[in-house]
Formats: sequence, structure tokens, C-alpha cells
Amino acid sequence: TFLPIADRELRVAARKRSTFWIRVAAALVALLIGTAFLILTMVGPFRYGAVNLGRGLFGALTWLSLAVALSAGLFFTSDCLSEEKREGTIGFLFLTDLSGFDVVLGKLAATSLRSFYALLAVFPILAVTLLMGGVNGAMLWKTSLALVNALVISLAAGLFVSALSRDSQKALAG
Repeated sequence: TFLPIADRELRVAARKRSTFWIRVAAALVALLIGTAFLILTMVGPFRYGAVNLGRGLFGALTWLSLAVALSAGLFFTSDCLSEEKREGTIGFLFLTDLSGFDVVLGKLAATSLRSFYALLAVFPILAVTLLMGGVNGAMLWKTSLALVNALVISLAAGLFVSALSRDSQKALAG
């Protein structure tokens, strides 16, 4: 199989309850923020137009998603390889016919699954701003791709720090 570590790690990560609950929590937070912005169009002394609130909701969700995407490397990948080093199991992985590419990409795929699903859960709520006005399709797609890019860079940086350190606290600080 192509990338056997990724296959095994993805199966393990898909069965975790936290994979489901992180995705649900991200969608609920985005839905609550979206609902609050939609209620502001109807009630209150402000009575902003939907176009202005569409831009505001897009900006709020984008910045919140960017903060989460950039911190994902800290929480998900900063300790994945250093944990294998601490437990002494990284040597066993290299005793098999796996290459370093297989091990690193497998760990990256497994640890990035939850954060990618959480970001993916926010995109439909982010697309509501397209219907509200103030945001065009090109801006939505460019922002979505930029958020995915920021997530991948953050996860790769966390994996790099994990490869350099052995202690979990030093990996988080790195």
C-alpha cells in the first residue's frame, strides 16, 4: 500500500471520538457567530444592512479560522514524532521497510485529520456570507485556499519542531 503508516494512523484517528467532536464544535461556534450576525440584521437599534454584516461576518470567521489554523500545529503535530522518540518506538518503524518519508507523511496525515475536518466544517458557514452580499465568489475561494495553506504550513512547522525535540514541553515551546 502507498504510505502504510498513513493508512494505519488515519484509521486510528478516524475512530477517535475527538475527531467527531472537534468537527462539531467548530461548526457550532461558526454557526453561533453566523446566527448572531444574522440576528443583527433584523433587530436592534443598529439595523445594519445585510451587505455590511456579510462583510463583518466574513472577516470575523476568517480571522477566527486563521487563528485556529495557525495554532493547530502547536496542538496537533508538535509532539507526534517526539512522542515516538520518548517511547522508543521510532526505531521499530525504521526496522521495517518503511522510509523516513513514509513515517513523516503518515504522522502528518494522521495528526492533521482532525484540524482539517474542523476547518472544513467552517467553510459552509463562511459561504453564507456570499448569500448575504459584500463578498464575491473569488474572495471566498481565495480565502478558503489561504486558510488551508496556513493550516498545512502550521502543521508542517509543528512536525519540524517535533522532529528536533524529545521532550513534549520543549516541543510545545518550540
